[in-house]
Amino acid sequence: MNDVPQPAAPAGPAASTTATAAATASATAGGTAAAPGYRRFETIGEYWSAFDAVLALARREVFLFDISLDSNFDRPHRSDLLRALLAAHPDNRLRIVLHDAHSLARECPRLCILMRQFSESVSIGQTTQAARSAADPLIVVDSVHALRRFHHTQPRSSLITDDPAATRPLLYRLEQIQEASEPLPPAAVLGL
Repeated sequence: MNDVPQPAAPAGPAASTTATAAATASATAGGTAAAPGYRRFETIGEYWSAFDAVLALARREVFLFDISLDSNFDRPHRSDLLRALLAAHPDNRLRIVLHDAHSLARECPRLCILMRQFSESVSIGQTTQAARSAADPLIVVDSVHALRRFHHTQPRSSLITDDPAATRPLLYRLEQIQEASEPLPPAAVLGL
């Protein structure tokens, strides 16, 4: 269920850093897509750079699973990217599924503001026991780009860009996790 065909990855940290920079540059230069392909990253800094790059590619939907979200997720530039996505069209969506959503109000105030402003476009769910074994944070953007950490305790991750076929199994995995979760009412998430 977790396996995605994985082409050869760039060798060494320098190649990973270069790949991250290239993906970020393409995404932030106003392009609609990063260079097609697959890249692996070994550090948490590379992961967050790739996260920013894939988030910048979003045009319709961001679908995210993680154990929990903290202040690293809630940076101003990430909130701005999500706000731009949600404001661009009323059908655009942000779907988040977490094992632990209780700290969102404290750790992610910008996300909570987005939830208030775009309540019809943002959904947050919390996994039930059936999905508690999932341990690989994952973001799928527009069903064609994906970033996956292999385990939440490790920084190693992979980025797939412009590849619907390689992204499809990861999207399916996210949908399975979402099916094994319960939607959280905004009041619960916002701590009201």
